[in-house]
Amino acid sequence: MMQRIAVRKSKAQIPTLAKLFAALALGATGFFAAQQIMPAIPAGVDGAKELGLIMGSFGLLVGWRVVGVSEGRRWVDAINDGLRGGIYVLMWTFFFLGTIQMLKLALRMRYDDVLSAVTDVIGQGVAIGVASLGVAPVITLGLGAMGAGLLSEFAYRRYGR
Repeated sequence: MMQRIAVRKSKAQIPTLAKLFAALALGATGFFAAQQIMPAIPAGVDGAKELGLIMGSFGLLVGWRVVGVSEGRRWVDAINDGLRGGIYVLMWTFFFLGTIQMLKLALRMRYDDVLSAVTDVIGQGVAIGVASLGVAPVITLGLGAMGAGLLSEFAYRRYGR
């Protein structure tokens, strides 16, 4: 008697060239956008020296898990997926930097309770983001994210699954 094999209908676990192209493109975009953001980051922010590595890593992760998953649609949808991935990279990067700042302040006993420390993560991340974002990094991240979405769609159409 032959055994039945159950296959999940999930694209998230299968490595494809579309995911690879999206991850590499969004990782490079994150790295280059970080090079433009670094001079504008306020003094005293921990993790500012490693911002290129942080944004590049989040770009690789988001490109693989978000942008490269939904291929095989229209080119406009690919651009939208890339822009969504670029926004996710910014959000995760500033959340990460806000968490590092909160931990630094928590070790100096600046918070009264745990709730104020946890809610300050968002405040720290937003403060860093507002202080450091300019026109050039946003344009770099936007164009690179659109390119990541287009590269993902191109890889899917050219090389298939």
